[in-house]
Amino acid sequence: MDELIKYLKALVYLQAQEFSGDGSSMKSDVLLAKAGLSYKEIAEILGKSEPAIAKSVSRARAAKKGKSDE
Repeated sequence: MDELIKYLKALVYLQAQEFSGDGSSMKSDVLLAKAGLSYKEIAEILGKSEPAIAKSVSRARAAKKGKSDE
């Protein structure tokens, strides 16, 4: 049941991004990680490698931290 909730949460995140239209779109892999999916699950969904997902999420966190430091 927890897994189902996790995937439903990810769908809601993706749809919210789709309909927001505010120009601040987040990459799908980062958004799915924020929804609670593991790097392995995200890699399977998007057809990417786990290290690519990890790097993308890491870069997004670094960029967010850089913005908050300003």
